Amino acid sequence: MVVFNNSTLGMVKLEMLVDGLPDFGVDVPDANYAAVARALGFHAVRVTDPSRIEAAYREAFAHPGPSLVELITDPKALSLPPKIKGAQVLGFATAMSKVVLNRGAGEAVSMARSNLRNLPRR
Repeated sequence: MVVFNNSTLGMVKLEMLVDGLPDFGVDVPDANYAAVARALGFHAVRVTDPSRIEAAYREAFAHPGPSLVELITDPKALSLPPKIKGAQVLGFATAMSKVVLNRGAGEAVSMARSNLRNLPRR
């Protein structure tokens, strides 16, 4: 099993943002799912360094029983829908404006930095 752990309810957060609402109540306290899996008898690895992913998968596939690989991911990276509609862009811009006005520009800039690296390069 693979668990992508970003300590947030990412899809709920994105739905709130595209509806023009600043995210609220979507952050999840850090949970070590690999430790829980080990307590249940699984072979489990928690990966915080992306360069370690391949080795973690190799260990998991080599283990003769159940395995779990927990990948810690960026909580500010957004999951994008396959098609983006104009209303979603307007809602996201509205929500980001509210975030900037209520919490300061730092959070919006941090989110932008996390997501700009995922844009396709030509």
